[in-house]
Amino acid sequence: MRITRATTLPRRSAIWATQRSATWAALSVVAAATVTISAAPRDVQAAAPENHLAAQAVAAVTSSDAAPSVPRDFAAFSGYEPVIVAGHLANPNGACSSPVPLPDEFDSACKAHDLGYDLLRYAQFHGDELGPWARQALDGQLDQRMHDACDTRESPASRSYCFAMADIATTAVNGNSWRQNYLTPVQESGFGYAAAGVLGLSALGLTFLRPRRPAAAGAYSQKAVAA
Repeated sequence: MRITRATTLPRRSAIWATQRSATWAALSVVAAATVTISAAPRDVQAAAPENHLAAQAVAAVTSSDAAPSVPRDFAAFSGYEPVIVAGHLANPNGACSSPVPLPDEFDSACKAHDLGYDLLRYAQFHGDELGPWARQALDGQLDQRMHDACDTRESPASRSYCFAMADIATTAVNGNSWRQNYLTPVQESGFGYAAAGVLGLSALGLTFLRPRRPAAAGAYSQKAVAA
């Protein structure tokens, strides 16, 4: 599991785990539809050796290290200078390509993810494409940061909504990465995202139609520790 809650809050962990499991069950339809109607995975392999400058920058983007670590010529390639947003390297103009509108709390995570994808494109442009590990790390960090952002919401219902939106967004991202063999992102038709959006909203409705057991008072501490 991505996040391990503090041991003093077993009830909270159990409730959220149950909610998220049910959400993912509904979202399996989204993933299946998105993969079915989109392009097949590319039959290519990552080039070797990898671009070590881009690899170092990806490592910085997916960690707590906010020190600038991008190649010197990256701005000339991308058209922008990366900045620090909420403690992470990011594309100041970046955003997530999502089938549904996303909560404002996801903004910094999306900007960092967008920078990461541009680093993958930079590496490919220079003939040293990064392997699947890089895109998997970027997508995993997006998932973690989105769900961490939901922890700042005080209302249990609002947190549940936020988690559901994070699940929808990351399902679309992971499905797209899988189709592209977790290598350099390429532009695809928006049809798959549109279908994922329709089905995602249906899944969101299923999430909120589920009966919920009221949580015990004080069960929603903000504290959590990384696994």
